[in-house]
Amino acid sequence: MDEKTSYHDWKKSVNHILGHDFWNDFQDVFTKEWPQVNLYESEDIILCLIALPGVKTLDDIHLYIHHTTLLIKGHIHFSFPGYKTVDEELYKGSFDRTIELPFPVQSHPLEATFNRGLMSIKLQRLTQQENSEIMIKDED
Repeated sequence: MDEKTSYHDWKKSVNHILGHDFWNDFQDVFTKEWPQVNLYESEDIILCLIALPGVKTLDDIHLYIHHTTLLIKGHIHFSFPGYKTVDEELYKGSFDRTIELPFPVQSHPLEATFNRGLMSIKLQRLTQQENSEIMIKDED
């Protein structure tokens, strides 16, 4: 019996004793952060590639940029009427992930595109601190 067969037999036994949903409680422990992200940088641009398989519409995804972080929130859903789930490994449901950026960026991306489950975001380096003068009214 090879290792793979042995593992599947063991998992099948655990599922039989503890129930199929037992593993869902430990999903965050055994998996990497989701969605998966690659970051690339040049002198003044960060390129973020975010894998979002299963996104049907961009209305399901929200991006927030703040100084040195990019926050992505969204929802992945699969629906197959007339079918019951036998095994489920693909992520579904709500998610959010904060991505730490290597340097401060402007609050609006240079470009953001989505194609075949891959989001690409180009962020411009912030060259100086953004400061706004606050005008104070004299009420006298």
